[in-house]
Amino acid sequence: MLWLCLHFSSLSIELREPRDQFPTAVVDRQNSRRHVIACNKAARQAGIHPHMDASTALTLMPSLKLVDRSRSQERKALQALASWSEQFSSFVTLDAQRWLLWIEIGASLHYFGGLTALMEKITRGLGELDYSFATGIAPTVEAAALLTQHADAAPVYDQQAIKLAISALPVCLLAISPTAVDAFRDVGWQYIGEVLNAPRDQLARRFGPELTRYLQRLLGELADPREPYRTPSTYRRHLELSFAIDTTEPLLFPLKRMLGELQGYLRARDTALQALQLTLVHEKQADTVLQLGTTQPQRDAQSLWLLLREMLEQTELPEAILELILTVNQFVAPNNTQLDFFDDKSKHEQSWSNLLDKLRARLGTNAVKHMGLQDTHLPEKAWCVINHEATDKPAIAHNSPQRPLWLMQPRLLHTLPALLGKPERIECNWWSGDDVQRDYYIAETPEGSRWWLYRDVQSAQWYLHGLWG
Repeated sequence: MLWLCLHFSSLSIELREPRDQFPTAVVDRQNSRRHVIACNKAARQAGIHPHMDASTALTLMPSLKLVDRSRSQERKALQALASWSEQFSSFVTLDAQRWLLWIEIGASLHYFGGLTALMEKITRGLGELDYSFATGIAPTVEAAALLTQHADAAPVYDQQAIKLAISALPVCLLAISPTAVDAFRDVGWQYIGEVLNAPRDQLARRFGPELTRYLQRLLGELADPREPYRTPSTYRRHLELSFAIDTTEPLLFPLKRMLGELQGYLRARDTALQALQLTLVHEKQADTVLQLGTTQPQRDAQSLWLLLREMLEQTELPEAILELILTVNQFVAPNNTQLDFFDDKSKHEQSWSNLLDKLRARLGTNAVKHMGLQDTHLPEKAWCVINHEATDKPAIAHNSPQRPLWLMQPRLLHTLPALLGKPERIECNWWSGDDVQRDYYIAETPEGSRWWLYRDVQSAQWYLHGLWG
């Protein structure tokens, strides 16, 4: 197996949406001590850094905004990233406490065209989600995690090369108890290689068997089974905003990230959607619920984002927004992309569908109407206007008579053009006392136009009813 580990060291601060423009740091509490675990660019420029004591940071910058860590938000974000990552592998696991996500890529290298091509796809995708991360690649889970701490670490493909690759790293990076780290420092061990070279039996007597088992798992000498992340059958992404906002414009950035995560989820399951729900949660007022529907199956994040942006621009908020909830309960098969190289029909249909979806999002669902069919033989009554395109469309036989698209009010004719073919008899409504009997013909004028006309059987009058282009 070959593991790619992604370390999101700034996850806690990058989850704050909308982003803070002034110096901000996320702090965590360990016993009675509060320390910085992440900070934004403005705080870093002022000298604030992770592991700094919170009181020291405030002394250095009194205007620094301190925010408590939200472990639940971090866990939800990593789970969303795990669902997104399943488009690259069938085995993904995570450790929310350490901000780590592992992807088993050994079985995916051939499919994606090698490690370089795969890493380009993952890096580009995470860049679109606007997450910063470090990577490590190794045959074991914990070795890959350690290599994320080495900025220039090369991928390790062989189990025998793990020890050499991690020996120069500080001993404090090992996922062991702080007591053991302090004990190593007390005897002068500063690097992981010194610990790995120590006799295992002595380490076990001094620190217990769990330390030696950890080192064995690290080097691949002992199996390290992990629980794989299982993508839920329905999609629900819940995001708590950093502070209440009373306009929709600041929602666009976090919404773009949420839809990017959704796109990865859909690709991982090889599915698509035609409806999603965005819920804007308020403190006292009822939630604002936006229902988005698409004409064709959709899973492109940018297209969905543009449609939701149109809807948000038309939405009046009753109160400031505290949370966002993106929900998809039903999925459909994606459109077939294995089409003829010279076939432009799908491109035309996609452009038309995008236009309809954009009009619905901007003007409202009921503002866009379709022509539909009604169950009657009378041409002037056989069509209607409907709000939604019917899912169960009536079947039309291939041998059905020709009909012109341009249908007009019947116009009395005094001179007939040349009639073509045999007539078509339409007779109906005799059961209601409003009997209609017509013989329809296709005719051609001297100028080359084609008419659709009929003879009223009862009055023997001729009428023009439709035109072909």
